[in-house]
Amino acid sequence: MKLYITRDSVAAGDDFDAPHVRNATVAQDADITQIVSACLAASPLPSIAGGDATWALSSGVPLAVIAQQWPAPKLISQFPPDPKHLDSIDGTLRLHFTYFEQQPPDDVYSVLECLRLHAE
Repeated sequence: MKLYITRDSVAAGDDFDAPHVRNATVAQDADITQIVSACLAASPLPSIAGGDATWALSSGVPLAVIAQQWPAPKLISQFPPDPKHLDSIDGTLRLHFTYFEQQPPDDVYSVLECLRLHAE
């Protein structure tokens, strides 16, 4: 499966190649954990002074929170969505890293975990 990955800028000097497009591939049957890992390998996130950058990866829905001070990403749900239900165009899965500056990652996680993008 092809991945099209973008990310927010962290500072004005980082805007020169925004939206920081990267491409990667994963196995067609890759799960969300493998997709998140592939995104991080293809598009390493900038560090910031102080070591407290917080990011979220999404693809139509929030998938994971990544914090500079955490050893690993934290998936938003215990039951992540099937990749077939994510933002995909012509067989390419589209993903974006949103930069939450120095917001506490546990707070960002709590908000995204209860976020509902569709009516029930």
